[in-house]
Amino acid sequence: MKKFTLVAAVAAALAFSACNNSSNTETTSSSDTIVEGVTDSETVGQKIDSGINSIDSAGQEAKKDIDAATEEAKADAKSAGENIKEDLNAAAKDVGSAAKSAGTDVKNAASKVADKTKEGYQNVKESLKRDTTKK
Repeated sequence: MKKFTLVAAVAAALAFSACNNSSNTETTSSSDTIVEGVTDSETVGQKIDSGINSIDSAGQEAKKDIDAATEEAKADAKSAGENIKEDLNAAAKDVGSAAKSAGTDVKNAASKVADKTKEGYQNVKESLKRDTTKK
């Protein structure tokens, strides 16, 4: 039983040591790394430069998008302002014509009141004349 345990322990040790070793035993002093069969030969400085360039291009794209949105907002505001101006002018015309109509109505009513007042005055005057002539 001791022999069987010893053989199993040696087999386990070999299995664990095989799992930890890489099949590539060749060591080089270059900065190339192998990732899934693709060689990456960029240096750290090149990677940083590439990152900076991608950030710059993203910033420029964002600026273009913001500028386009700003121009669109300006155009919308201008259009809304013109619509408001047109609506105010139309309302002013409506109020002006309504005021004119109201003024005409007041003038006509005042004229009718004046006519009725004159008529009433004439009636009183004639009535007084009749009363004085009868006595």
